[in-house]
Amino acid sequence: MKRVGIISAMSIEMKLLLENMILEKELKICGFPFYVGAINNVPVILTTCSIGKVNAACCTQLLISNFNVDYIINTGIAGGIFNQLKLKDIVISSDVTYFDVRKIQMQTCYPHQETFQASEELISLSKKACEATLPDTQNYYVGRIATGDNFISSQSAKEKIMDEFSPYCVEMEGAAIGHVAYLNQVPFVVIRSISDFADDAAESTYEEFEAITSQQSAKITLKILELHNN
Repeated sequence: MKRVGIISAMSIEMKLLLENMILEKELKICGFPFYVGAINNVPVILTTCSIGKVNAACCTQLLISNFNVDYIINTGIAGGIFNQLKLKDIVISSDVTYFDVRKIQMQTCYPHQETFQASEELISLSKKACEATLPDTQNYYVGRIATGDNFISSQSAKEKIMDEFSPYCVEMEGAAIGHVAYLNQVPFVVIRSISDFADDAAESTYEEFEAITSQQSAKITLKILELHNN
């Protein structure tokens, strides 16, 4: 059976998954924790990469190199950019890109990718998981997710990113995970629950909805594993 690697940035985003895991062993590599076991009879390796692109990239490569995972799911929360998004809505990555790297730099420098495409199979599973899990008051969308090393919390910064990259949401790890997965030819998907709107009120909204949205994204990931096993 194929092994699934699941990455979150923060322990709060991983909490529900760990609670549902049959843990076989726990170890640390370069300071990153790795939990090896099974969820819904699917072999999984859980890890938290901490905040930011470099941490995410390092952790993803360690996950691939040491555990030979067949798929990667990045689960967590994000700031909404797309106008129709509501708090607690879900964004499934169609592709991921960087909002703090120039497009020309991404195009001309190795690996010559302006964006990194998520797995169609994992997107399909994610959509089914959302349909089975989300209440009628919440929606899911498939769209671009943009990553950078800044927490976006101003309307002006939000509008600049919207104009240049047209993402559905912004966060701080997904494109780095997708980048490394692409280099290693490992299929991936990023699942994000909207915790704020990346605007002038983002910090207070984030604090209020961090726990709720972290759990929601994890619930979607649990359902993906259940569907993966069927």
